[in-house]
Amino acid sequence: MTWRVVVQGQTYETNPEELKQWVREGRVLPTDQVFQPGLGWSAAAQIPELQGWFPPGATTLLAPGMEGGMSASPYAAPSYPPPAAAPYAPQADPYTPAYGQVGGYSYNPMLAALPATPAGLGQRFIGSFVDGVLSVLCALPGIFFYMSAIMAGVGEGAEVPAGRAAGGYILIYLGVIGYGLLCAYMTSTSGASPGKKVAGTVVLREDGQYLSFGMAILREVLKNVFSNICFLLNLWLLFDPARQQLYDKVVRANVYAR
Repeated sequence: MTWRVVVQGQTYETNPEELKQWVREGRVLPTDQVFQPGLGWSAAAQIPELQGWFPPGATTLLAPGMEGGMSASPYAAPSYPPPAAAPYAPQADPYTPAYGQVGGYSYNPMLAALPATPAGLGQRFIGSFVDGVLSVLCALPGIFFYMSAIMAGVGEGAEVPAGRAAGGYILIYLGVIGYGLLCAYMTSTSGASPGKKVAGTVVLREDGQYLSFGMAILREVLKNVFSNICFLLNLWLLFDPARQQLYDKVVRANVYAR
């Protein structure tokens, strides 16, 4: 499972074992931010798996307030090796050659500040309900157009005008698809559709970043497909250890409470 570590403003992908090696070599400091899939961002010194690999006493040197995020003063005491003794001091940017593949993502402090608690069924229901209502509102012009065709046929005692009925269908689908694209766009740029903003939830990938627009569209499509196949599939998250829906697993993302 891929972890992320932020070093000098750059985010690198790694795994727990390799990250321990970086800690032993002094390339990851206690105050560097680490993203654990399913748990979120925290200072390296706050992660139990890494605490034993820092120099003695290093994990107690976090300045007040560092437990939950970044701080302007990374050290509270001089007992940790001074900057001149740090392994990376002689080089301007030793991480690129030393760390292997760069994740290609910039550190986003807004994402780091988000709690990493998966949203509950209630929050997800509220978000889906609001999005569903808004989707229906976007389809109202098509619904009215289609109903007018039905009423015209009834009033004239003849068949329903096929052209007007087809036009109504097209407008309905355009409204629903248009709102779905809006949701995908907002999910890729802010992590939340209008409904999720109301419910106080956000969609994040396993690395803590927003979905790409393409993956956000795929998520919307799969959500509708799975719901149409069987509505009970929406209860999947109740039995999933990570509290993910099936379509979340496909795009490797989850919905978190803000």
